[in-house]
Parts: sequence; C-alpha cells; structure tokens
Amino acid sequence: MIINFKKLLQSSHKYDEEFVEAYIQADKLMIILMFIQWMVAIFITSIPYDTYIYGFISGGIVFGGMYITFKYFKGTQTMMLFSGIAMMVFSLIFIQQLNGRIEMHFHVFISMAVLTVYKSFLPIIAAAITTTLHHFIYNYLQTNDISIFDIPFMIFNYGCGLDIVFLHAIFVVIEAIVLVHIVNIQVKRTLALTDATRKLNTLNLELEHSSGHDTLTGLPNRKNLSNQMDYIIASAHRHRTKFAVIFLDLDYFKNINDTLGHNIGDQLLQKVSKTFKEILRENDIVSRIGGDEFIIVIVDVTDESNVVLALEKIIHIFKEDIVVGKHNLRLSASIGVSIYPDDSKSFDELMKYADLAMYKAKSLGRDNFKFFTNNLDNELHNEVSLIKDMQTALLNNEFKLYYQPKVDTITGKIIAAEALIRWEHPTKGLIPPATFIGLAENTGFILKLGTFVIDEATRYVSRLSNLGYSRINISINVSARQFQHSGLYEELHNAINKNIISPSQLSIEVTESVMMENIQTTIDK
Repeated sequence: MIINFKKLLQSSHKYDEEFVEAYIQADKLMIILMFIQWMVAIFITSIPYDTYIYGFISGGIVFGGMYITFKYFKGTQTMMLFSGIAMMVFSLIFIQQLNGRIEMHFHVFISMAVLTVYKSFLPIIAAAITTTLHHFIYNYLQTNDISIFDIPFMIFNYGCGLDIVFLHAIFVVIEAIVLVHIVNIQVKRTLALTDATRKLNTLNLELEHSSGHDTLTGLPNRKNLSNQMDYIIASAHRHRTKFAVIFLDLDYFKNINDTLGHNIGDQLLQKVSKTFKEILRENDIVSRIGGDEFIIVIVDVTDESNVVLALEKIIHIFKEDIVVGKHNLRLSASIGVSIYPDDSKSFDELMKYADLAMYKAKSLGRDNFKFFTNNLDNELHNEVSLIKDMQTALLNNEFKLYYQPKVDTITGKIIAAEALIRWEHPTKGLIPPATFIGLAENTGFILKLGTFVIDEATRYVSRLSNLGYSRINISINVSARQFQHSGLYEELHNAINKNIISPSQLSIEVTESVMMENIQTTIDK
C-alpha cells in the first residue's frame, strides 16, 4: 500500500476547518490523559522499581510541554503533532521504568487512542516517527550501557540487536500506514456525512425561509407575519406599549399590469418593497400579503403622532415618479390604520379594522390614510349591509327612477327630463344615490344597475311616446365603470330597438373625468 503523504497533508487543512471545535475538545481530553499518565508514571509503575524521581521529572517535562502547547496552539495541527509525540514518549517512560518489560507493541493501543480522539493521521505519523527514533537512540544507549538515575536505558528485556530494532521499526511503520488509511477513511466518511447534513440543513433553512416569505419581494408573508405578531403582542402587553397595523393597497396597480405587463409590475413591487424597508425603522415589520397589498407594523408607539410621521413618509414615496426600466411610473396608495390595544387586542381584528379603514380611504378619493374608529366600524357595517341588500333589491323592484323635468322658460312646457335613481328600501326607507352608487361602483354591481336604468328609461320614453309626448328627451347618467364596459353601446342599441323609440329621445350624461380618461376610446364610443 502506497500512501501519498503530500496529498494527505494538503487535505488536512480542509479537515482542520471542519473539526476545529472537536479538536479543541480532543486537546482538553489529551491534557487530562497526560496528567493521569504522569500520576501513573510517578506512583504506579515506579513502585516495583523505585523510579519515582525519574517518573516525576520526565513525566512533568512532557506534561508541562503539553500544557504550554495547549495554551498557545489549541485546536491546531501543532497541538495534534505534540499530542502524538507526547503520548508515545509517555509509553517510552513506562518502558524505561519497567526495564523494558513492556514491549513496543504497547504503542498500538496508544496509536488507537490518538486515532479515536483526533480522527487525524498527523499525530499518528508523529507518534510513529517518535517510536522509530526511540528504537535507534535507545539501542545505542543500551549497547553502550548508558543509564540515568541508575536505570539502564532499555528497549526490550531480551536483547536489543539491530535486527530487532529494524524489525520493530518496520512494524511501527506498517502500523502507521494502516492507521493513516483507517483515519483517512473515517475523516472522508465524516466529512461526507457533515456535508450531507449541511446541505440538508441548508435546504431546510431555504424551505423554511420560502414558506415564510414572499418569493417576489423577499418580505415576510401572511404566515410569517402572524407568527411574529404573537411575540409583538406579548411584548406590547408586557411593556404596556402600543403598535400600529397599517393596511396599504396600491391604487390602480392593475392598470400597470394590464398596460405595461406583469414583468414591469413585479419590478415596481420590488422597488416599492425595498423603499418601505429603507424608510422605516429596523424593528418595524413590512410584509406583502398578496398582489398589491402590504401590511406594515409600526412597533413601540408612544403617541399617534409617531404613526402619522411614518404614514407621511410612506405617502411621500408616491409623490415622485418611480423609475422602472425605461418607465417613469406614478402611483398612489390607500392606507388604513388600527392601533393595539385601543382598537383591539386581537391581531385578526386589527387586520380587519385596518382593512376597513383602507377601503374608507379609497372611497374618499385614494392617495390618503384613514384611522379606524368605532363610528367608521358602524358606518362600514352599514355599508356591508347595504351591499348585501343590493343583490336582492333588483329582484324585489326596490330601485325606482324619478324624473326631474326640464322646462322651457319661455313657453313653460316640459321639453326634457333627467332620470334619477332612488332605492326604496323596505326597512330603511328612501335611500339617495349618494349613499349606494359608490358601493355599487366598488363592488361591480353598478353594471347591473346601469342596465336597469337603461331598460327602465327607454320603457318610460316609449310610454311617453304612446301618450303623445314624442319630443320629450330623457337623459340618464352613465358611471365611469359603466362607460368603460365594452357592452355599453350594445345595451343602448338593444334597448332603443326593443322599445321602438327614436335615438333622439334618449341622452346620456358622462362626467368630464370619464371623457378625458381615454380620449380616443371615448370618441369611438
């Protein structure tokens, strides 16, 4: 078997990095073993041969050297090498004390101990070299009858010819080769297991991170936010502090996706997310819970003005163009805020209240923020009730058209009328359009309501014509969402043909903002 020691020495640096902490623990264990052996050298092996002084001095030198090396070189290859040498030297001390009655095969057990503790070939090589040198040096000393403390230097008690020295030197070298091979296999297997464990841990960390973070922006997701809120609520309760839950929705973000593509929309979300993190404090939380909706938690709130300051920073982001690629984009945001514990001590309720406040901010014209209040809660509950009732109001014929006449001031005759919708609610009475039109717009119900107005107005025009009032013109209001709907022309066309009226008898009224939103499309319609 041929061992490439150069490659082994090069690879040992990698092993050292992997096991440095384990090596330090091994060094400490070796220090303890050395101390025990020193005591053995002084008391146990010295009893039959009266070699206390020799055991104390020689063992003390080795232990002292070991301790000093540990102090300055713990966890390093230097400490490993010295440990291997020191272990072997102690075995030589025992052999010398017992007049050679312990043969060098004793070193096999020492080498195995070093192997078990360090799992490194370096101290084994050092021990093997030490043993080989011992054979030759002690052979010379024994041949020339040199002694110390009146104890003759001895290797074996049955003679010390060079043939025996070479034989045992070969044995030690073979032993070292085998042990190096064993330790190399052990280290490689350990490294493989360590590498596999590291990869598994890395994969687990990545999975854990991805399960708790938004893949696009890297922000915490709803699950992660809920987990963090448990600690934030507990901390706020313990220290009697407040925090604010901010629900933010980007206004008209869908238009950017529809016109410029989702890639630009994604980049915009990434930029906005990064800016949020930059302007807020490190311990505040910014999370994306889906689409263009964000939850921001402002912690350690001492006064509502702290929250307002943070909100103003957020609103200011959208006062300037946001550059994404070649596009200069202008956005706004609608923001709702709830406060712990003033509004609620439950995070789910705080989220709901902030969401309700955000929708109120959106209904008030967007690009602003609204704090949750009990009055707002009542108002929004009333709105939710109205939205629910609207779904059945058409079926129950609760919506009515009232006609406001237009009079010729010269002749005094009625020449036209404007159709005005009213809701005759069975329990709440007459509800004006200002109360429910906005809700209908936000929910999409306005399209059904618009169809009802067109059908009802054209039927009324037809009845007037049958009564001889064929020149009276009826005008109806068309909402922005209804005007943008692609089926508006067909609805008007079908209603006019169905009720057999002249197109000149019907007018539609559209606000200036609708007219200017998309001029070419407006002209085409």
